[in-house]
Amino acid sequence: MSRLSAVKPAYWIAGVLLAVTVLAPLIVSTYSKAEPRLWGFPFFYWYQLLWVVLSVFTVGIAYKLVMGEERKRRAAQGLGDPDKPAKGAQQ
Repeated sequence: MSRLSAVKPAYWIAGVLLAVTVLAPLIVSTYSKAEPRLWGFPFFYWYQLLWVVLSVFTVGIAYKLVMGEERKRRAAQGLGDPDKPAKGAQQ
C-alpha cells in the first residue's frame, strides 16, 4: 500500500481549496477586461478583491479541515488536544 492512499480526504480537499485560490487569479485572461462594472469599478479590480474575500473563506475552511484531522490523529495516538497546553508547560 502506498503512502499516498493513506492521506485523508480532508487533506486533499484542503489542498484543492488552497490551490484554486492561488491558481485562479493567475489566469489573467479571465479578468483582463473593464466590463462589467460594479459600483463604477472596472471588472479587473472587483474580481481581484472578490478573490481576496474568497481566499479568506477557503483558507478558513482548509484550516478547520486540517485541524479536525490533526485532533483525530492526536486523540488516536493519545497525545491530547493540540489547542490546549500540556500539563506542566510554561506559558
